Amino acid sequence: MMQMKLCSRCKKRVAVIYVTKTENGQTTSEGLCLRCAKELGIEPMSDIIRKLGISEEEFDAMADEVAGMIPFVEPDDESDNEGRAPALDFNAIMGGGLPVERQTEPERSAKGDGKPKRKYLSQFCMDLTGKAREKKLDAVVGREKELERVMQILCRRQKNNPCLIGEPGVGKTAVAEALAQRIVDGKVPGKLSDKEVYLVDMTAIVAGT
Repeated sequence: MMQMKLCSRCKKRVAVIYVTKTENGQTTSEGLCLRCAKELGIEPMSDIIRKLGISEEEFDAMADEVAGMIPFVEPDDESDNEGRAPALDFNAIMGGGLPVERQTEPERSAKGDGKPKRKYLSQFCMDLTGKAREKKLDAVVGREKELERVMQILCRRQKNNPCLIGEPGVGKTAVAEALAQRIVDGKVPGKLSDKEVYLVDMTAIVAGT
């Protein structure tokens, strides 16, 4: 689960644009949803809409779709979570709908293979677990320590977002590929056994291509 904040203006949609401003020597940051950022005339928004190649109506529909995911967040019964940002299912967002377990009749792919269509996952992501099943990933050597640590963090109930930091080429993606291979081979804790690993192309998301 990813931690996402609500828009600081409308308090009901997910914040996706973050603005930092300085007034009277004090610097403050606020997160805005797509619609509020557009209404306030935030400069990059018109450029983003143009690059995405969508109309004003489609933009508003997209904002409503993201906002509509908020009510389906599972509440956490931990008392110390009060005041925290709500947790949203990233897989549901990229899949273009509700979490899989809440879909009574998910849209199926045209190939008739029985798998739900995941429009945005297919468009902007690479399915590493799928590639692992097809034996298209290279073997990863010398990253056991990092991989074990990533799995340990992912199995936590809270603070379960591992972050791999390093220069290009040091093997960050290789750890994700190794995790995908471990999942396919059944060599992960039970909590991760049915999970999927996707490589997100952030450049494509920003460009809308």
